[in-house]
Amino acid sequence: MQSHVNYALVGLFVTTLGCSLLGVTFWLVLGGKTKEYDQYRVYFNESVAGLNIKATVRYRGVQVGQVASIRLQPDNPDRVDVVLDIEQGTPIYRNTIATLSTRGLTGVATIELSGDGQALPLEKQPDQELPIIQAGPSLVARLDDAFNNILSNIDKLAKRLEQLLNDDNQLAIKEILQHISRITGATADRSNSLRQTLTHVETITGALAHRSDSIRHTLSNVEKFTGVLAQRAEHLGTALDQAIKVLKDSGNTSKQIRVTLNEFRASARSVRQAADHFDKTSLAFTQLAQNSQREIRLIGQNTLPEFNELLMQANELLVILKRVATLLEQNPNILIVGNPDGRPDPGAR
Repeated sequence: MQSHVNYALVGLFVTTLGCSLLGVTFWLVLGGKTKEYDQYRVYFNESVAGLNIKATVRYRGVQVGQVASIRLQPDNPDRVDVVLDIEQGTPIYRNTIATLSTRGLTGVATIELSGDGQALPLEKQPDQELPIIQAGPSLVARLDDAFNNILSNIDKLAKRLEQLLNDDNQLAIKEILQHISRITGATADRSNSLRQTLTHVETITGALAHRSDSIRHTLSNVEKFTGVLAQRAEHLGTALDQAIKVLKDSGNTSKQIRVTLNEFRASARSVRQAADHFDKTSLAFTQLAQNSQREIRLIGQNTLPEFNELLMQANELLVILKRVATLLEQNPNILIVGNPDGRPDPGAR
């Protein structure tokens, strides 16, 4: 029995299958174009090796588009003009940065977009064909710059070391080391002397610490003495003022005036002697700081008796001046007529 083939059905089947394959092919090829894209331009100042058309564009790791074209900028061949197709709605701001990123061992490059999202949206300027995204240095470019800087610094360091270690400087360094060796040797030889010096310093400081109360008491006596001198000076000034007033009222001088003036001269000499004692005391303190421990012992033996004697003289001077001032206040005419009671003058012994 001979089979009959329906060629019409076979032809229809082949035609339908071919159309289906063509439709699937066109859908696969042109299916991405169903999305709407905005075009942006990026100018790279570095090599874009590994970057191809249709390369992926990512925003913080998320695919948002692809590379539309790559060419050199016509008026500046050192820059690469790259046009990007980016999906509409992708947040592109004025501070968005486009950088090249190499993935894997194959060296295939992609473009990474980044931005903080706090700037204004990026818009096309009147003199621009497309909005321009700023390009940032890639990791490779940053490493290359850092490596070049390191090499440059190493070269500078090598040149400076060469200048530092020339023949003259080597000789100077050798002499410095020799001097240091001599100094350390001399220090080692004098170690016992240095140890004794430190011991003496420690002894002096200890003695000063033990004598701190005595020194404090001495300084207190000095302060009291200066106060006494100030009081004596005030009384002496008052007495002199009264004497001058009486002298102005009287046109004649007498023996009593001369006696009184002699008493004032004696008082002045006492004040000068007190000042001399004070200078000697100050000199004793200076010698105390210079002669250390030996002078510390002399404070208790010599200086304190001198202070006591000085204070006694100052007290006697104060008594005399008080008596003179009292007599002048009570009877200023005593400078002219003398002592009416025939008693000895103030301060007479």
